[in-house]
Amino acid sequence: MTIRVPPAEAAYVDSVVRRLRAMLGEELIGVYPTGSLALDGYTPGRSDIDLIAVVDRTPPPETLTEIASRLAHDRLPCPATGLEFVLYPSGTARAGRVDAGYVLDLNTGRELPSKVSLDPSDGPGFWYAIDRSITCQSGTALTGPDPRTVLRPVPFDALLPVVVESIEAHLAATAEHGDNSVLNGCRALRFAAQRRWHAKPDAARWARSAAPAHAGLIDSAIASHAAGRAAGRAVPAAEVAAFLGYVLSRLRAASQ
Repeated sequence: MTIRVPPAEAAYVDSVVRRLRAMLGEELIGVYPTGSLALDGYTPGRSDIDLIAVVDRTPPPETLTEIASRLAHDRLPCPATGLEFVLYPSGTARAGRVDAGYVLDLNTGRELPSKVSLDPSDGPGFWYAIDRSITCQSGTALTGPDPRTVLRPVPFDALLPVVVESIEAHLAATAEHGDNSVLNGCRALRFAAQRRWHAKPDAARWARSAAPAHAGLIDSAIASHAAGRAAGRAVPAAEVAAFLGYVLSRLRAASQ
């Protein structure tokens, strides 16, 4: 299975993979899409390029710093809104745990705040387990073996509290994330109901029926997402908070 993206993004992903191979050599087990790339929901002008890689052993700090430098936007311009790249040791990949567990977390690009972290205790850790779960579900490899042979899936009952934590974080910052909070809420709601991940727009269309009282807000979020980040994220914060509160109630009910 290959990812479906415009030619510029496809060429960029190929360049990232080549650079990782050159720097990591035989220690590189595989490179895999996550997020919208893995769920066939990439939206030009809005989506990031989300990639993870797995190595046999943790590289030395100087190698990790060099990877971050060579993938930085000023050296390898990203045609998407940005690159979110996370490097994991095989121990994390195969453990099936919910901790962050990375050795490098890099954000770079024209619309992403730059980030280079070598410490998995930096900031919230819930997105990492979710992204690894998405990658494992997709079964898509850019190089290396099928991710389902490299990543041990996190059991639903262990992952659902992490999903709850992610929605709680969105609820605490409704004005900051706007339409993305709504779409993440829709994706979480569908995951809790069906135990599978879906692209945000697809999950949102499903959620219109699952949460009809919030259909107007969901429609606004879908339209805003499709218009790209430059169009803004103008959805009413109070309505977002009410919707996320509803999502949390459904997630917590599913965990009982």
